[in-house]
Amino acid sequence: MRHYELYIFEEDVARQYYGQESKLFYLFLEHEKARGPQKEILRKQIEYITKPIPSLFLQQKLKQDLLKLEGYKKKKNTHVIDISDRDSKAELVIGSDALYLTADGSFDVETMFFEILRKCEPTFFAFTIEEHRYGWLKPMKQEDLLRTTQV
Repeated sequence: MRHYELYIFEEDVARQYYGQESKLFYLFLEHEKARGPQKEILRKQIEYITKPIPSLFLQQKLKQDLLKLEGYKKKKNTHVIDISDRDSKAELVIGSDALYLTADGSFDVETMFFEILRKCEPTFFAFTIEEHRYGWLKPMKQEDLLRTTQV
């Protein structure tokens, strides 16, 4: 089973750390391990560089794009894709500051969620602590970086 957390970063932070995604990942990793006052300091740093989740917009977009898909179910803030013939299932929970995705089986089911989300926000960052995998759902293009750095 794969567990992902997804955050939306402030655009200036995303530009600044493009190509240095490991630094962002290790911030979340340290937060996961920390205890007491250090955990609170790291939580505040994460809050400062990330944006709140646009829950209503994401709910509407996911429902609109997945409604016709056989095996899709929605209950409150939870969206589930269950493709039984591929023995694959993914569950996306929308929180106030992060999304939580759990997937099992084929990578296709989580990719369905990722494809929708990357169209909604340009700075979605996903990671899995267990596997130390991380990255942008929609990597920036070189032209975008040049445009923003030549002010």
